[in-house]
This record gives sequence, structure tokens and C-alpha cells, in this order.
Amino acid sequence: MMIYYQSSGLSYFTRFSKLTPKYYLFSLYFTMLITTTVVSVIMGLGVVSLFSYHFGETIAPKNWGLFFLDAILSRVFYLPLSLFLEELTIVTSRKLSNAISFIPIILAYLFGFSYININLGNLVYYSPFLSIQVLGMQSFFTRSIPLNFNDFKGPTLNVYYAIISLIGWSIILSFASMLLFRRLYYRSLEEARIA
Repeated sequence: MMIYYQSSGLSYFTRFSKLTPKYYLFSLYFTMLITTTVVSVIMGLGVVSLFSYHFGETIAPKNWGLFFLDAILSRVFYLPLSLFLEELTIVTSRKLSNAISFIPIILAYLFGFSYININLGNLVYYSPFLSIQVLGMQSFFTRSIPLNFNDFKGPTLNVYYAIISLIGWSIILSFASMLLFRRLYYRSLEEARIA
């Protein structure tokens, strides 16, 4: 939403001031990482305590480092994805903004259910949505989880591949977002109004 409302001012700032797209996006990433880390700690502890209370036994991640790394990497992925999608709506048509904001959650559900119901093989590593999911699951287990939910005797998850996949997707989306950021120009907010 920041990009949505700041797009007219940002186009002038990047052309007529010392503000560069790289600096703007870096400062946005930095502030989002700090806030999402704090929120992840609070939510992680809250979820663990509520589930433990409900089931009467301690349900906590076995690997807290991987748990918080997954939370941070998921934020690092979703930030450039949402920025890219919002910039795309500003460059094309503001009327698409409400529809495009649902794309990340729809993709997360589709990939999440496909992991449960379909044997995807190594395609798990190519989807950042699945990488986020399997890293979160792995943090709760002491042994490696199966690469595919339906194949417990098949290959197991390689945590490093999933982390590399998430970092790679984040870098690709960050560059795409930075390139599209340079194409932002003033468009009236009234264009988003649906008659």
C-alpha cells in the first residue's frame, strides 16, 4: 500500500533528488525485516504456547534457529513479490490492484495443497511457497522430513536447497522490482475507482 499511495511522489523524488530506487528499496527491506522479526518472535511464542496449552503437552520447534530463519526468509520473499505486483498494477492499471493483492495468498494455498496431494519430486525446491512451507515443517522435527508428503520412504528434504531457492527467488524479484520501480510515474488514485 505504501507504493500504491507514494507512487506519484516517488517518481519525482527519484528523478529530482538524491533518492535512488536502490536506497529506497534497501531502507524498506531493512525496516520490514526489523518489524517482521519482532512480530515473528511474538507470534511464534504465542502459537507455541497456545498449542501447547490446548493439547496439554509442549509443542515447540526442535530447531528454533531454522524456525526464525524461515520466518525471516519468508518475509524477505514476500516483500519483493508484493512490491513487484503493486508496481505492476501502477504501471499497467490501478483497477487491477484489488485483484492482484490476492495473488500471493492464492499461490500459497495452491502450492500448499499440491504438496499435500501430489508427489512433486524436486519441484518442491523450485517453488518459493513450498520452500517456506517445508522449512517451517522441518523446524518442528528432529529428523529430515520427506521431500514429498505422500512418499515417506522416498528422498528427504535438503534444507540448504530450500534456503538457496528462497534466497534466489528473493534476489530475482528484488531486481525485477527495482527495474519496474524506475518506470513508476504519476497516475491518479482516481483511476482505481470502479464505476
